[in-house]
Amino acid sequence: MTGPVAAPPRTPPSRRGRWLVAVVVAWAAALGVLAYVSVRNDPPTVRDQRTIGEARPLVDRAVGELAVAAGSDGVLSISGYEVTGGCRITPFRSGETLERDVTIYTTETDAPALLDRIAERLPRSYEAGVRHGQEHDTLRADAGEFVSVRGGVTAPGVVILTVDTGCRPTASLGAEAAAPGDEDRRIADRMLAALGGTLDEVTVAEAPCPAGGTVRTVAASGSRSGGDKPLRDVLVPLFGTAQSGPALVETAERYAYRSDEAMVAVVADEDGGLDATLTTPC
Repeated sequence: MTGPVAAPPRTPPSRRGRWLVAVVVAWAAALGVLAYVSVRNDPPTVRDQRTIGEARPLVDRAVGELAVAAGSDGVLSISGYEVTGGCRITPFRSGETLERDVTIYTTETDAPALLDRIAERLPRSYEAGVRHGQEHDTLRADAGEFVSVRGGVTAPGVVILTVDTGCRPTASLGAEAAAPGDEDRRIADRMLAALGGTLDEVTVAEAPCPAGGTVRTVAASGSRSGGDKPLRDVLVPLFGTAQSGPALVETAERYAYRSDEAMVAVVADEDGGLDATLTTPC
């Protein structure tokens, strides 16, 4: 009868084994660092890698590019930030979209051609394209990192282009919207009072210009309870600047012109509503 067989002694890890373990650990750590740096610095490969707050500077930049691309061919205004919730990033994850509009008034016959000129003036990286059809004239462009520019002719002589982030994770915009100052309120009240209206709201929107400076719109909304002067007779003397040529748009409900210092547009609807904008260009 034999006794129990003793287990063989454990062999200590070889130097090669310890070296391989160290290499694997170091490689895993390096991958972790690279992943962190990539997430922080590389352009996103899908839209939901950037929140609306992280995309906001790109939206602002695109608004400034559009303001320059419109040139002196129209009277433009820019909108502030419009954040809309309720969109779906995935079936189980909701998000928000951020949009800004650039509205341009021009002569009725020039609006489709204006889209072509804007597309040509935008940076080549935008890959802007225009489609002309019997019923629609549209422009589409890519401002980068899944921020789109889309829009077109919405009425005779009216072009509206929207810069849109698409649905992204909900987050703070990361910056406060521009607030109207006392001078902005004075100008807005003066415009509407001259038109026989009363001021209900004044807002301000800004965007950086590509070569420096800022494009800025003061928007006033209210109602018109009196006054039957043509819009031209009221607005041109109001700012004390020489008008550079005839009005680009002049109808009973819409008037738009450029001066040496600013662009002015007024829209009056049938129900007595008034919307006026004063924009200082780049």
